Amino acid sequence: MESNYSILVKYLCQPLSTDERDELLKWRDLSSENQKLFSEASKLRLLNEYKYQNTVAETALALSRIQKKLHRNKATLKLRNIIKYTAAAVLIVGLSLFGWNRLSAEKFTTIVVAQGETVKKVLLDDGTFVWLNESSELQIPKSFSENRRTVSLKGKAFFDVKKNPESPFLVSSPFLDIKVTGTSFDIFVDEDKRQVETILVSGKIILQDTDGKDVYEMSPGEKVSYDSNNDQYTIKTVDANTLTSWYLDQITFENATLREIVNKLSLIYDVNINLESKKLAERRYRYVINREETLKEVLDILSYLAPIKYRIEGNEVFIGE
Repeated sequence: MESNYSILVKYLCQPLSTDERDELLKWRDLSSENQKLFSEASKLRLLNEYKYQNTVAETALALSRIQKKLHRNKATLKLRNIIKYTAAAVLIVGLSLFGWNRLSAEKFTTIVVAQGETVKKVLLDDGTFVWLNESSELQIPKSFSENRRTVSLKGKAFFDVKKNPESPFLVSSPFLDIKVTGTSFDIFVDEDKRQVETILVSGKIILQDTDGKDVYEMSPGEKVSYDSNNDQYTIKTVDANTLTSWYLDQITFENATLREIVNKLSLIYDVNINLESKKLAERRYRYVINREETLKEVLDILSYLAPIKYRIEGNEVFIGE
């Protein structure tokens, strides 16, 4: 079991795991003195004054005062114990980087779009619209502060941010932050690969590192890919409207082979598409599909773009020149 001071500091400075809470309660029940100290610490934890002054020094001083109050006639607070719990506080506060503003899960709402679900449109309190793609999570505060609007993203989303120069909008990720005043842009946070991809459609955004330092100011039509594994940025000029059309419930193919296009169509419409020409299969096209279109409508449009002919036989589609 950890020292009583170490587990008390954890209790005061951050949420405990189930095992840690059990450990704390076991220590509390060891003696009446422990119960009194726990009771006083619980009261201290609820004080708003403490919440905004939870430095290591304040934590150590507060525990010291409580201990002295409970043991006026006993000199039981030894120097080595003070060192133990102060060191524990240094470790906890230094590693967690939480503070009370980020402790309470109930201060945030997390919106999740599971894999296979359709795009979810979210209207934030400030008037900002967010389209959240499948396999993505958006964490938003229950209320924005007056001078900053911060959300956290995992996965892919399109933002149309309500302009407010007095309150910049910040999209936070573990690898890169995006500072916005009022604009529309696409962002994909890939936590597995530790990469972030951003496409700016309109307005202005500033990429910041995790220390809040400005790195790059994007212009409309730019795509910036950031790889945190080697701290490398790649900047390209792209057709931003085409690449971000997914949030309009569209599927975009940019410089895709006909083979790639028909493979995707097979999955969408649950059919087997046969390409009868290998040469035709390797030709590349730029193509946008609206999900509400029927397979025949999609193939009709594709036949105008490419020199193809098609026929549908039940669940089989044959495409040739």
